[in-house]
Amino acid sequence: MSGSVNQPSNTIFYEMMAHPALFTHTHPQTVAVFGNENESILNEIIKHTTLTKISVFNKNDLPINHIDSKITYYSSDPTEWKKKVMPHSMDIIIHAAPPSTDLLKNIFNLLRDDGILMQQSSSPFEIIAIKSLSEQLRSAGFKNQQILSFPQPEFSSGWRSIIMATKQAVFKRIQEKAIFTRPFKTYYYNLDTHKASLVLPEFMRAEGVI
Repeated sequence: MSGSVNQPSNTIFYEMMAHPALFTHTHPQTVAVFGNENESILNEIIKHTTLTKISVFNKNDLPINHIDSKITYYSSDPTEWKKKVMPHSMDIIIHAAPPSTDLLKNIFNLLRDDGILMQQSSSPFEIIAIKSLSEQLRSAGFKNQQILSFPQPEFSSGWRSIIMATKQAVFKRIQEKAIFTRPFKTYYYNLDTHKASLVLPEFMRAEGVI
């Protein structure tokens, strides 16, 4: 029997918050990440060398671990960053925290017309919470949504979900060739786990979660 893998299981969450959107958008160049206070999602984002600008919204007292000309750090206080960040300037926004309706509207305004939001969600068993989040996204203006679910052993139920939302009516096809030819390694994420995460179990379909 092979030895155990020493990679923390939270890595699955970090990879799934980053790579599915980056490999769904046809040509992502500008990305923003909210709420990833230990920068683990940022560690996945910066693997994509085609990006030209990465905006990180963190609390003011958090340490900065990456010094890179592509990365700009902002306070997470919307009264501050709204003065400095141009509307319709982001291709992808990753939000790793519970959202408010006002924040989702602000995020919607930051995205370009073909922009994608990756919104942290709850366990697939928490149907009411997922439906509520989905309704918040619709109210904010997002026209289409996909639920991605995947294992996360340290999470309460061992199973977690993300909602990927877009301003357009239809999602673009996954960039399969780009996934196969990616110049970096991943612990969990690949084309098959991406596709598998989009398959809803029957109880979620029956509840009409999206």
